[in-house]
Amino acid sequence: MSTFRRVASFSDAYQAKFAYRSSNFARISQPRFYFRSSGTHLPALSTEDEGFLRQAIECAKEGLGHTFPNPAVGCVLVNQEDGTVLGKGFHPRAGYPHAEVFALLQAAGHLEDGVAAGQAVVKKQNEQGAILNEVLRLSQQYTTDDGPEQLFEDTLAKSNVTAYVTLEPCSHYGKTPPCAVTLALAQASRVVVGFRDPNPKVDGGGVKLLREVGVAVDMAEGALSEACAELVTNFVKRITPRDETMINGSKRRALRALSNRKKSEGTLAEMSWTGRAAPRSESAEVRDSESDLVLQPEWMEALDDILWKEELICIRLNKAVKKKKEAKVLGTRIAAELTAHVAQTVGHTVLLYRPGIPATLDLDQLVASMKGNDDNDKDDDNEEEE
Repeated sequence: MSTFRRVASFSDAYQAKFAYRSSNFARISQPRFYFRSSGTHLPALSTEDEGFLRQAIECAKEGLGHTFPNPAVGCVLVNQEDGTVLGKGFHPRAGYPHAEVFALLQAAGHLEDGVAAGQAVVKKQNEQGAILNEVLRLSQQYTTDDGPEQLFEDTLAKSNVTAYVTLEPCSHYGKTPPCAVTLALAQASRVVVGFRDPNPKVDGGGVKLLREVGVAVDMAEGALSEACAELVTNFVKRITPRDETMINGSKRRALRALSNRKKSEGTLAEMSWTGRAAPRSESAEVRDSESDLVLQPEWMEALDDILWKEELICIRLNKAVKKKKEAKVLGTRIAAELTAHVAQTVGHTVLLYRPGIPATLDLDQLVASMKGNDDNDKDDDNEEEE
C-alpha cells in the first residue's frame, strides 16, 4: 500500500511518519498563526494573511462558470519566512485536479505557472496545446496510486509554507485524490481556509484531517469569509440537503398554467442548447445520441443559476437532438443533474422546476388557484406531443 493510501486512512504508520511535525512547527512557525493543542484560538489572521487570501479569491474567479458541478476554488502557497509566493492555482473544470494541486504543481516545478495551466484547461486553445497536454499528463499521474507521492511528497518540507484556500480542502476520494491529504503529504505547515465546505462528504473533514497530522489550520471570518462563500453560493445550494418536493399531476398542471401565463407576459425564463448536436449517424437510437452528448459546464452553470433565481425555466433542445423522444430523455438527464423536476415536455422544449432556497413559488397555492379548471389534462408521463 502506498504512503498516500496510508495517509488517507489515518494508519498508525502515517501518524508516526508525521509525528515529528509538532516539534518542527513550534520551531519554524509564527505563534500568532496557530491553534494551540488545547484548542485555544490565537489572534485573527494578519494583514498579510488577508492579502494572500484575497489573491486566492482572485484565482478562484478564473474558474467561475466553468466548474459545474464542482465549486470554483482558488489557492495560493506562500513561504511565510519571506512572503514569496511559491504557487497559485484554481480549479478549472470537473475531472481535473483541484486548486491546491495546480498550486502545488507550480511549487514543485512541474508547471511554470499554475494559473496559466488552469486557463489552458478552461480555454482549450490550440496555442496552449503544449501546456494542456502537460496538464493532462500530470493529472493522469496524480490519480495513480503513487502519483501524489511521486509529484508532491515533501515538496514544501524545507520551508514554512502556508496554503491559502478559498474553500476547505476536500478529504474524500472522487475523480481525484483528497487535497487535504496531498497538502499534508507535501508538508504544508499551515492552511488558511476561507470557507468551510458544507458538502456532507467534507463538512469539516478536511480541517480535521489536517489538524490530526499536525498541520495548523486557521479559518477566515467576516467579510473575507463571506467573499469566499459567495464564490460557491450555487454549489452550496445544490449540495444542501432539503425536503424532497413531490410533484403530482395537479402540481404539474399548475406549473404548466403558470408557465403559459409567464410566456404570454414575456417573463418566462428560457434557454436554448448551445453545445454540440448529436450527429445524424447517432440519431437512430436514443442511447447512441443523447447519452453521448456532453453537458457543457458553462451551459449547465448558467442554467443552474437561472433556475435558482426563477424556479421555472423552459429549455429548448432542438439544436441538441433531432427526435422528440431524445429531447425528453435529454431533458430528464439535465433535470437529474440539477435535482430539478420535469414539469412538461412538448416537442423539443422541456419545462423544468426546482424550488429555490428559500422557495418563492407556493405550489399548494398554485394548485388551489387552479381548482375549477379542467382536471382532465393528460398526465401519464409528462409528455404532450405537438
